[in-house]
Amino acid sequence: MKKLLVLVTLIVCVAAIILGNLHWNNKISTQGAVTSTSKSVSLKEEPEEEKIEIDVSKYASNLPKDLQEKISNASSTGKQLKLVIFGTSDEKGAWSDQFSEELKATYGENVFEVTVLSTGDKTTLDVIKDQSYEGINELSPDILLFEPSMLKDNGLIGIENTLDNIQKMIDSWKAENEDMTLMIQPPNPLYDATYYPSEVSQLKAYAEENDMIYLNHWENWPDLDDVKMKDYLTESKANESGNKVWADYLLNYFIAE
Repeated sequence: MKKLLVLVTLIVCVAAIILGNLHWNNKISTQGAVTSTSKSVSLKEEPEEEKIEIDVSKYASNLPKDLQEKISNASSTGKQLKLVIFGTSDEKGAWSDQFSEELKATYGENVFEVTVLSTGDKTTLDVIKDQSYEGINELSPDILLFEPSMLKDNGLIGIENTLDNIQKMIDSWKAENEDMTLMIQPPNPLYDATYYPSEVSQLKAYAEENDMIYLNHWENWPDLDDVKMKDYLTESKANESGNKVWADYLLNYFIAE
C-alpha cells in the first residue's frame, strides 16, 4: 500500500512538471507572437506625404517686385491671379494659347487664371465706339496684357488718334482698378513695311513715357527687311513659326530660368 502511494505521488509530480512545462512554452510562444505582430505593424507605418512646392520666386524674378509678391501669395493661398490678354488672336495655336499652357505647366494650375479676349478686325476707334473695352472692368484683372489693334489702324486712323484711343481705354481701366498691373505689346511685325514700324515705335515711346511695361516681342523676330520674315507670316498674320517666337519672348519674361 505504501509502495502504491509512492507510485501515485510520483506520477502526479511528473504530470505536474509536464503540464507546467507545456504552459510555460505556450506563454512564451504567445508573447513572441504579440511582439512580432507589434513589430510588423510598426514597419507598415507609411511616412507622411511630402508636399512638392514650386519655387515661384525663381520663375517670377524677371517681373516687377509687386507682381512677384502677388504671384507668391497666389501660390501659397491658392487664390488665382486673373491675367487678361486683350486685343490679340484667340485662335487655337496662337501665341496666347501656347503661352497660357506653358504658364500653367510651370507655375501650376492654381496661380494664373488666363482669359483671352480678341478684338477681331476692329480698329481702336471701333473699340472706343462700341465700348467693348469696358468689359475689362467687369473682369477686374490683376494683370492686363494689352495689344492695341495697330495693324487695323494702320493707314486708317493715324497714330495720334490711335494713341488717344489707347489712352482713353487705359484711363477707364485704371479708374476702376488702380492696383492692376498693365503691360502693353505691339501686334506682329510685317515684312518690309513703310509706315507701320514707325507707328509701333511711337507706341513704344508712348509706353515708356507713361512708365508702362512694354513687351517688345519684335526682338525675337527676324529684321523687318529680312526676307526670312516671310517664313513667320501668312497674309500679314503670324503663322506657326511666328506664334512660336512670339510666345517664346513672353514666356522668357514670365518664366525666368
